[in-house]
Amino acid sequence: MIVAARPFAYAQARMQARCAALPDEAAWGRLAATRTLTACLAEARVLRFGPWVKGFSRHSGVHELERGLRLHFRDAVDALADWVPEGWRAAVAWTRWLPCLPLFAALARGGTPPPWAREDYLLAALLDEAGEPRPAALAQAGLGPLLADGDEVAAAWLREWRGRWPRCGGATRAGLTGFLALLGAHATAFRAAPPSAAWPLRRALRGELQHRFHLSPLQPVTAFIFLALVALDLERLRAELIGRALFVAEAD
Repeated sequence: MIVAARPFAYAQARMQARCAALPDEAAWGRLAATRTLTACLAEARVLRFGPWVKGFSRHSGVHELERGLRLHFRDAVDALADWVPEGWRAAVAWTRWLPCLPLFAALARGGTPPPWAREDYLLAALLDEAGEPRPAALAQAGLGPLLADGDEVAAAWLREWRGRWPRCGGATRAGLTGFLALLGAHATAFRAAPPSAAWPLRRALRGELQHRFHLSPLQPVTAFIFLALVALDLERLRAELIGRALFVAEAD
């Protein structure tokens, strides 16, 4: 059966409300003006970052910040999976693993998981005491293909994601294909750009995603655009917090 657009009305309303609550450039500017992690967190709590920095403190180390921000993305995915029609829940839920792809690539090459991964309850369940992947746990989670080849983790993730799409019509598939093309073009430009262009490119991508979000109401692609917007903001917040945790010393 072809999945219709109408069932996305509930998810669309929830996503629009969440998008309206995301930080704007004025909020990012105020955050960037802070010098220490303490000041950054204090400013974040009175702006639109409050839910994302809850639980962090001036004593939060890099690994705590890494784990916590990844958990916020996973929470956004899990909430969205509850909002969308049943046929799209598997595809939405699969995106929870996106922030872990570099980790899976490293594990596939025999690398050791970082502390934040060992402290993440979902990831820790996939590892043995030595930090090695547990094949049975990976298979049960459907993650076996992601550790088959460390150089092809992203391609394997994408194949699995496409396999979770329900049968859908031309407009729906075209929207998703266009979304992937946009991300692919950005990735190519990002790899070729100098470091000074990184954040301008990210801002341009975010602007285009916002534009497409408003142009594609009630379409499945809006769910993945929404998650991309959340991921970009969490990535930017990660840079603000970890930069201060690593490089700015605070007096006790």
